[in-house]
Amino acid sequence: MIYYSKREFRIWAYSVSHESLLLRSYLKLEDEEGYSDETSCNIDMEFLGVEFIDIKTSLNNIKISLIEKEDLPFVLQEKFSSYRGKVFELLSDQKKFYVVANSVLIGINKWIQEDRIFNYNLNLKHDQILITIPER
Repeated sequence: MIYYSKREFRIWAYSVSHESLLLRSYLKLEDEEGYSDETSCNIDMEFLGVEFIDIKTSLNNIKISLIEKEDLPFVLQEKFSSYRGKVFELLSDQKKFYVVANSVLIGINKWIQEDRIFNYNLNLKHDQILITIPER
């Protein structure tokens, strides 16, 4: 497992032409129900070089793992054999979803909803980078 969060993540942006996917757990403002230090920031998962997506629009209690293709069940090995990217398994509420991409970056920021949603190849600026695969 490379990352776990109890928060809700949503598909925030996807660009076919830039092969980019952004999943975001949106921050809560001080006057919103559920606000805490833990929810006072966005958590972004930026997938680049995206070749395949099989996820719901909203994911809760998310656990992300990097899976070697040879460790997948045979039926999934066949399904993903034509892709060159890494296989990221997203477990949410006991259901498995997959993204095949070259990389993922998980970072924290405090942008409000209207700020910096998406740009070329994402390249978003974060207050803190939690994880990058491959490492930069």
